[in-house]
Amino acid sequence: MQKRVSNLSKVIFLGFVLIHQLSVGQSFNEKLTRADSLFSAKKYTESLRLYVHLYESEQRASPAMLLKMAYSEEGRQNLGRSLFYLHDYHRLTEDPLALEKMEDLAKMNGLKGYDTTEWERITLFIEAYQWFIFAFLFTMALLLVAMMYRKKQKHGEKSFSLLGSFIFILLLLGYLINFNKEKNVGLVMENQAYLMSGPSAASDLIEAIGEGHKVKILGKEDIWYEIEWQGRRAFLRENKLTPLP
Repeated sequence: MQKRVSNLSKVIFLGFVLIHQLSVGQSFNEKLTRADSLFSAKKYTESLRLYVHLYESEQRASPAMLLKMAYSEEGRQNLGRSLFYLHDYHRLTEDPLALEKMEDLAKMNGLKGYDTTEWERITLFIEAYQWFIFAFLFTMALLLVAMMYRKKQKHGEKSFSLLGSFIFILLLLGYLINFNKEKNVGLVMENQAYLMSGPSAASDLIEAIGEGHKVKILGKEDIWYEIEWQGRRAFLRENKLTPLP
């Protein structure tokens, strides 16, 4: 009897969870549809308010929604927010056009941190096709094992060239498994962001910069981010910088 009651309780609990998830999903879709209709009517301020609510409160976003947010923020001259949403869109879609748009905005506004090196382009390619590359290398590793086994069985000898190729592929697989996408970079989100020589308002002022610059984050001390700015170390208040996801 107690077991039946326990099972019934589990079913009821799962039912409540399912109903809650469905209601949350329906609420999100309704708000998103409302925001999209406002955007289509060119009521960008109102639509942006709804989009931001969905993004920050419910922590959900569609790629199309992020593009519309970026467009709206660019129109409002909020360059930092526009670049932030473009970056998140690129993170979700790996769309190279988003990267080009960010680089164009950086060039037009004289922003630092957007020059892409060849190694960074290779890294972006690995990020975009990581699991396809992994599947290919794993298949090649299995094929090499089969070839080594066949040669051993047929000729009774080992193939050191095949073994070397197998070890090399294992190293590549290990690199992919431990591949870290985190770049520890952030966007300056406000104008008149003061770069200081130390984590204190009493430190020497290095420079005052505007929003939109992308900087490498070296660490954090209290309310200060330690960053790299044009080859030197600097400190910036945490409310002036938003780490990129």
